[in-house]
Amino acid sequence: MSLISPNDVVAASLSAAGACLALSIPANFLRRFPLWAFKTYGRGAILLPLLSAMVAMLLVRIALAGQINSDGGLALVAAAAFLVLLFVSALLRFWLGDYRKS
Repeated sequence: MSLISPNDVVAASLSAAGACLALSIPANFLRRFPLWAFKTYGRGAILLPLLSAMVAMLLVRIALAGQINSDGGLALVAAAAFLVLLFVSALLRFWLGDYRKS
């Protein structure tokens, strides 16, 4: 018998809210953001997605191995949180600055 805990309900509702938020982003916003990021941040804007992909791949490998609570796993979680924070701050800067003007 499988029981659903309150943590499962919270996780499901947060993932549903995140999916709704991601799907509500206009296509024009997504088309203009990469060029703006390259003009604003230079070559660092190219490195951030590559670094994010590497951290995500390592995080998935550690999670599948069951080592997420190890020191390396917690460091990767912190790195992923930092990269997400950088990406969200760039999106907000673009939306509040250039996208709303047009």
